Amino acid sequence: MDTRTGFWNGRIARMLLGANNFIILASSAIIVGILSYFLRRDRHRGTHIVYEEVIAVLTLFTYLFAVVLPVLKFYRGYMLPVNLVLSYLWLTSLIFSSQDYSGRRCLLHSPPLLNRCGLKHTVQAFQIIGFVFLFFNTLIEAMMWASHRGHRMLGGGDPEKDRPLATGTTTATTAVGTDGERVAPVAV
Repeated sequence: MDTRTGFWNGRIARMLLGANNFIILASSAIIVGILSYFLRRDRHRGTHIVYEEVIAVLTLFTYLFAVVLPVLKFYRGYMLPVNLVLSYLWLTSLIFSSQDYSGRRCLLHSPPLLNRCGLKHTVQAFQIIGFVFLFFNTLIEAMMWASHRGHRMLGGGDPEKDRPLATGTTTATTAVGTDGERVAPVAV
């Protein structure tokens, strides 16, 4: 068995993916709470703050389910497209919040004249955390998916099922002849 295939489909990669999913879920929940407070407190609903809220809510909903996926044995990185799309959306959200909240612009943008620069900087910080972990999640999922696909394309089956039973034991496989009839078992 290839060691790269074993690592990317193994327990360590799944635990790493689960931890990343939890951090993304937590940061999106914090952002949803703070931005909902801003939207409730002030009638000024600029496009940036609404966009940031929508992306955070979509991520929160998606990662409520994604947190449990690494626990399942059949999961092989199938959320790669979702992670890729969400990482770009979070990058855009991070750019919007940096334009609005960095420097002296904090008091003047979304929502204006609300003396909550600490909360605005908190949104910006958790968007950085969310984006970084989404990026790492995309890399891990890509490696899991490529590892599983490469193993399957090389003629291997499921890497979880193809492990040897114990050290020093042999398994018997049945070979198939050219005309489709079974040949005697062969020890591997």
